[in-house]
Amino acid sequence: MSLADEIKKILTENPSIIADVLTSRPEILYQALAKLMPWQNLATKDDLKDLATKEELEEIKRVMATKDDIKNIATKDDIKNIATKDDIKNIATKDDIKNIATKKDIKRLEVTISALGARWGITAEDVFRQGIVELLADVGWKVDREITFDKEGFVYGYPSEVEIDVVVNDGKVILVELNASLKRGELVQISKKREFYEKVKGRKVSEVMVVTPFIDDRNEERVVAIANSLGIKIVKPSELDSQD
Repeated sequence: MSLADEIKKILTENPSIIADVLTSRPEILYQALAKLMPWQNLATKDDLKDLATKEELEEIKRVMATKDDIKNIATKDDIKNIATKDDIKNIATKDDIKNIATKKDIKRLEVTISALGARWGITAEDVFRQGIVELLADVGWKVDREITFDKEGFVYGYPSEVEIDVVVNDGKVILVELNASLKRGELVQISKKREFYEKVKGRKVSEVMVVTPFIDDRNEERVVAIANSLGIKIVKPSELDSQD
């Protein structure tokens, strides 16, 4: 048996010898690898220093886009659908929104239309009255209609039922007349309603108010002056926001 065969046999039967040799002389392994492949492709000690650490790999993994992230990236078609500069110019501004009709504005318009209809007999006076009641509710006034029989005919000159709309605000009693239009001759009857109410109910009336959009008279200023002399305040529906 040749020397080479004897060495091969010994190493085969005792492989631990190889491990001991490589541990004590690791350059032997490196020299062997250099013979098997181009030496320039082997990583040097400096190359190994430049490799990412475990912590660096975890950080890369954390910041890298996932498959789901890539799905959520805007496509070319998505970008086409983004508002253009001209689109943005057409968006309503804060001032534009202020100019949009409010719920109260619409209600006032409805009241005015109802009043016009009632004036010409096209619609019922009750429609106008209901609209005013809702506007008064917006400023915190609850209108209650009271119907009392006037057997002596004090208000109209003959026995009849008298309808009076009453608002109690901060302990004060306010009589509210809701008319689609107001004629000069009605002021006397409204004044008499006040006297009648105070006499029948035994309560002092603090104010009498007529809510109407129209004064049916050639001389409106004269009608307002007569109303003031009788202690009656004429208010248009658009002025209801200023009532306390």
